[in-house]
Amino acid sequence: MNSKRNLWMVVTCVAIGLIGCDNGGTPSGDGQKKTGDDDKKVVAAALPASLFLTEAPADAIAVPKLKESAKEGDEVTVRVVIGGREAPFVAKRAIMTVVDSGLANQCLSPDDGCGTPWDYCCASPEQLKPNLATVQFVDGTNATLDVDLSASKLKPGSTVVVRGVIGPRPDPDALIINATGIYVETKS
Repeated sequence: MNSKRNLWMVVTCVAIGLIGCDNGGTPSGDGQKKTGDDDKKVVAAALPASLFLTEAPADAIAVPKLKESAKEGDEVTVRVVIGGREAPFVAKRAIMTVVDSGLANQCLSPDDGCGTPWDYCCASPEQLKPNLATVQFVDGTNATLDVDLSASKLKPGSTVVVRGVIGPRPDPDALIINATGIYVETKS
């Protein structure tokens, strides 16, 4: 369990480090930034409706395969489950951890009794690590939106299809996707 916690700390730190601090204001619900005294307040805006797709994009590539070959700037589609940790959403930021949908979730067994099956706690770190990715929603300048995803229609355990662009790859284990569209396939 300690290895799993350390893995998540590293993934979260990498994601936050890549995002950086955006002191240019906070985006409003329509993606525009506010200025003035509101800069210090996080807006609990929703994701722009234009990000939600009415049909699932085709040709999804497995996360482990992307980790082998994806380069920054590549356009990709993945089919994933929102999860990989107990709290898959980063507070007040449009960032979430996801797990490749091809990884069987052993926590869904009726005998398991797991209260948070989306965290994949029944998988070993060796099984989980190659299947993990980070999805973030950014504005036109690649600044992460100040949106609390936990208050959105995205829910832990939901299967989604994400279309996006690969972000920086400081390490082969890190896979960050800047989402340009998302289709909610199943709701948890």
